[in-house]
Amino acid sequence: MGKKHRNLIQQITADVTMLEALRLTSRGKRLTPARLEFKEFSALNLESLANDMASGAYVQGEPHQFNIFDPKLRTISALPFRDRIAQHALFNIIAPIFDATLLPRTFACRPGKGTHLAANMLQADIRRLTRNDEPLFVLKTDFSKYFASIDRAVLWRLIEAKISCRATLRLIEAMLPREGIGLPIGSLVSQILANVYGGIVDRHLQQDLGERYWYRYMDDIVILGRSSEHLAKVRLSIEQLSRERLGLRFSKWSIQPAARGVNFVGYRIWATHKLLRRDSVTRARRKLKAYRAAGDHDRLQKFLAAWTGHAGWADSRNLMRSFGLESTPCRS
Repeated sequence: MGKKHRNLIQQITADVTMLEALRLTSRGKRLTPARLEFKEFSALNLESLANDMASGAYVQGEPHQFNIFDPKLRTISALPFRDRIAQHALFNIIAPIFDATLLPRTFACRPGKGTHLAANMLQADIRRLTRNDEPLFVLKTDFSKYFASIDRAVLWRLIEAKISCRATLRLIEAMLPREGIGLPIGSLVSQILANVYGGIVDRHLQQDLGERYWYRYMDDIVILGRSSEHLAKVRLSIEQLSRERLGLRFSKWSIQPAARGVNFVGYRIWATHKLLRRDSVTRARRKLKAYRAAGDHDRLQKFLAAWTGHAGWADSRNLMRSFGLESTPCRS
């Protein structure tokens, strides 16, 4: 995986890094008690935190855990304010290191990537590959309980393949113990490391199997192929690799013609158009109804800003009208 990085702790705990970490952690939290308490003596608090992180005295606080349904049940771990600053500081330095190890066709939690680029690239490839009416099939896989199933021993081998700074490794270990199974959902460090873990499957697809048209968004993988028989062999190969090397198993998988549309990153995608997934529309209707009934204008406006931005990348004019909303230009 290339060169190892040394002496990172000085960058992680530098004043400029810590101040930026405080700024990022404070976004949307400026009036919360935890932020106000930290901000009152921010210079001293940042210095104390940086010293703990550099010396090995840092101990992560207990997270607050809660469940969300998005669209399935997930347990989110929300760290205390001080620990989120430490996460941002670490993430800002190590994320580019690990991001450089990822292949271009993985899209989650990466600068310049994301759901919209993933959907657009998949649609562009479907258009190109079906231009002459040649057959095209889609393998879609989804790992079961991905974050909760990650083998930390395997993950730590990936971490130590890129980082040799002992103080930085000690800091990561304070946030993520070496032994056990699973990563907490909700932390920045979990996001980048979970993505790196899936990169093993990426390299198997591209380098070992020679697949050109694959797309991964964290634990969701789509692969295009000319025959269902070929994709069945690909499925068996990545399923075996995932089970034996990573301790992962599929919760579901399917192989079907691309002409039926491909469910990926919140859209159903065809060569000619994209639609929002049906379950996304159903959830949006419920939330709009609930917020309007409760008169919760602030939450309604925040939800509409996010959801209409997502819907604007699909062919959604009629849907917007049915919601009583002004349609936005389609960017598909």
